[in-house]
Amino acid sequence: GLSGGGCGLGALLSQLDRPKKMSTMEKSQLDWRKFKSAQSEDEVRAMETFSKDGYIARQDFVARMNQKQADNARDVRRTRMGVKD
Repeated sequence: GLSGGGCGLGALLSQLDRPKKMSTMEKSQLDWRKFKSAQSEDEVRAMETFSKDGYIARQDFVARMNQKQADNARDVRRTRMGVKD
């Protein structure tokens, strides 16, 4: 019947009445919004600036390391070919 042991229409309707579970991502976003709302505007601005500056610094570092790796590979190839600077 409809009120059987956990299956059928009754079980489906009871599942619809349950509160939706929050994903980890949704919980993190909610926690972050709550944290930021508890901070002063200056503190939030400082956090955002630090975050942006940190990203730019990491990108610069990666670019320098990629260039250094390419230079080293070129030097190895030139040495193997017998080319001197």
